[in-house]
Amino acid sequence: MTLKTDYPGHDRLYRQRRQQGQRGWDDDAQWLVWKSEIERSIADPSFPRSGSILELGSGAGDVALLFAERGYRSAGIEISPTAVAWAREKAIQHGLAVEFVQGSVTDLSHWDEDSFDAVVDGHCLHCIIGDDRKKVLSETYRVLKPGGLLYVSTMCGEPKEPDVVKQYDPATRCMVWSGVARRYLGKPEDILKEITDAGFSLARHEVRSNPGTQDDLIAFARK
Repeated sequence: MTLKTDYPGHDRLYRQRRQQGQRGWDDDAQWLVWKSEIERSIADPSFPRSGSILELGSGAGDVALLFAERGYRSAGIEISPTAVAWAREKAIQHGLAVEFVQGSVTDLSHWDEDSFDAVVDGHCLHCIIGDDRKKVLSETYRVLKPGGLLYVSTMCGEPKEPDVVKQYDPATRCMVWSGVARRYLGKPEDILKEITDAGFSLARHEVRSNPGTQDDLIAFARK
């Protein structure tokens, strides 16, 4: 079954958020939660202490900039032109050298194979639908150095929030608005199988239960 997608439609939402004076996709409170999660990932023993990092779905740049502040060589790829321009402006404002590329995470041909010590899923993978997920993981595997780390933080499990329940299609495990699939809520075991099927070796994983919002699967995997 082929599901209709609209990845470029994220640009409209980024334009709205910028007009509303937000910092990016997340508001300030949501950013603090996500920042804390990223800082926990950096502190994990399996995370590289230095080197090059690529963020998938880098949005308005806050995560990639955070890595750059920590001394990593940082890059991000994002489909929204508005978000990429926003991220580049932030990099200039903060005096940080971060490469922000406008493009699809299904095609990382901007970079050679074995380019990165780590690739970070910036809450992007749950936005990728159907066979495109294999493309993302295959491309991620290609650009990672041997032994490189894939860090995934993605929504998973059964729908919990009322708006999610309303839009959820149990047959595809996708949230569907007006015939367009926009989020995938895979079972944790199915998402982990996708990762290993792409050639990765799982280092560790956990399902994080979030009261009132969707659960998250956190996974560390090696090339």
